[in-house]
Amino acid sequence: MKIIKLCLLLVTCSNFIFANTVSTGHAEVSIVKSSINQTAANELIIGIKMDMQNHWHTYWKNPGDSGGPVEITWDVPESFEMGPILWPTPSLIPYPPLMTYGYENFVIFPIKIKIPQGSETERFIADIDFLICDDICVPERAIIETSYAELLFDSRLDDAFNELPSTTLPVLSTLKNNDLELRFSFNQDVEEIYFYINQRDTVLHASEQTLIKEENNWLLIVPLNEGINTPKSIEGILNVNDESFIISTSLSQVDELPETLSVLSAILFAFLGGLILNLMPCVFPIISLKVLSFISMGGESKNKIRNHSLLFSLGVILSFVAIAVILLVLKNSGLFIGWGFQLQSPIIVATLSILMFMIGLVLLSDINIGASLTRLGNVGSNKTDYSSSFLTGVLAVIVASPCTAPFMGAAIGYALIQPSFVTLPIFISLGLGFCIPYLILSVRPELISALPKPGQWMETLKEFFAFPMFATSLWLIWVFSIQAGADALINLLISLLMISLLFWVFSKLTIKYIKILIILIGLLITTNQLYTIKNTEISDVVQAKNTSNKLSWNLNIEDTFKENDQAYLINFTAAWCITCQANDKIALSRPSVVDFMESNNIKYVVADWTNRDKEILKVLNTYGRSGVPLYVFWRPGMDESILLPAILTENLVLDIISQ
Repeated sequence: MKIIKLCLLLVTCSNFIFANTVSTGHAEVSIVKSSINQTAANELIIGIKMDMQNHWHTYWKNPGDSGGPVEITWDVPESFEMGPILWPTPSLIPYPPLMTYGYENFVIFPIKIKIPQGSETERFIADIDFLICDDICVPERAIIETSYAELLFDSRLDDAFNELPSTTLPVLSTLKNNDLELRFSFNQDVEEIYFYINQRDTVLHASEQTLIKEENNWLLIVPLNEGINTPKSIEGILNVNDESFIISTSLSQVDELPETLSVLSAILFAFLGGLILNLMPCVFPIISLKVLSFISMGGESKNKIRNHSLLFSLGVILSFVAIAVILLVLKNSGLFIGWGFQLQSPIIVATLSILMFMIGLVLLSDINIGASLTRLGNVGSNKTDYSSSFLTGVLAVIVASPCTAPFMGAAIGYALIQPSFVTLPIFISLGLGFCIPYLILSVRPELISALPKPGQWMETLKEFFAFPMFATSLWLIWVFSIQAGADALINLLISLLMISLLFWVFSKLTIKYIKILIILIGLLITTNQLYTIKNTEISDVVQAKNTSNKLSWNLNIEDTFKENDQAYLINFTAAWCITCQANDKIALSRPSVVDFMESNNIKYVVADWTNRDKEILKVLNTYGRSGVPLYVFWRPGMDESILLPAILTENLVLDIISQ
């Protein structure tokens, strides 16, 4: 009888249990599931729930000065995929003179898993080891055997998952006087802040972290542990006013930092970049039409010329301001995007390709459809409606986004990590630089007399300018095919075919009401096709792109190459970036450059940003950029990577990589 009682007692106290909750001595440990629906196929969320005794705590992945993180060993069917622990933001748990990071009284650790459909009843085992502490520390263990179907829903897991840090904050990290300096932009007053670093034994956890307000940034100084091997990158969680951000940035020595831009330098660079942008190929079709319209004004009153120039400039400047505002709003809402972001949307690329195609058709014909297209098509008309000049300025900015002129990259990259009162003047300066030739024309309208006199040649030139529009449309169609794939491309081509047919029918009709009906039908067809395109999946296209013979980029590729003393050249590019494509054809794909890299064992890596990619944007931000192109070169013996200019030539690339 005593033996039976002893066995029953052992079964009762055992930490291996088939039920879903285990009492380990100082905590009740269980596995729960979430009601959140995931986008990935068969992806589910479960959580390790620890309900600890009052004042007892367990630890984060970096426990601080003492302690140890929770560890889970899974015994699951082969078809199951168990993700890593998704660590909630920890709290400070002081134990003078030590400082630890962890969770007191209660915590749920979310975990993403993939289970094939129909396998919800298959059993799996979680072996959970953790250290739990109060005045003393006790290693405890829970072994739970269960199935997904047996797990209970817990709304607190939903809350824990939704509160996980998900936004990456652009940060410049430097090493100075045995301190880690983190510089970042935050548009609110900082009342509370703490940086939880992922790496163990790197910082002095118990030392005070000092916050300093600089002119345009915040500076957080974190004392480093003496005698450590300085890491190449810094990762962790920055908790600001109870809001958590992911930090992932390369670490630079203070004497290795390039000179940072001042506000005035950034404004000047933006102005010069905007001025040069007029010469970039992406804006040539629109700018050429505007120049042609100014030529047609020869003999007009100076006031009319001045008003058209000012309204075109106003359209340009307001468009740049609108882009800046959109970027700031998305940034403050937790989405960090960069220059040219609108062309990462297939629906916008498709819309622009249709618009350029329609403008080309208008220029080849005498059809007047819509106020803005009419003005673009009727160059030389005597109408006094100024809306065309304003809308042409807006359109010029939209199509300018694929181009990055010299000086622009540094200026925009600087602007997007600054507070809004710094960002807006830089974008306004970019707009002023872009429209300065037309502002000069508004001040000196008589300069237009130096241009050729209007005549029949303008009608021929107007028709010729239809072909740059068609070329722009073809290029956008090519970009769209890369983004959205063949099925969506067919939908877009059908739209263009239907528009061509409707233009032809429209040109043959004389009854006004039927013409209006044709326009409405065209709008309906185009809207329906764009809606179809909007719902196109792009994941298969992204996978297809990775079959290229060039090395594919990943977030850790630079660290891996440096650890292996492997020279590399990384090309951050996008299909919609004309500057990128021009550099590729003119320089990077030239046989002499390709042969040199192969013979000197320089790995060539392509980071394709055609579709939105948070990891690529994160790396662009670490280099002080917010858009492409960006070219990063490193070889053994160099302390830091070097950045190539935005405009490349064959000889320039060879000179840099052969140094």
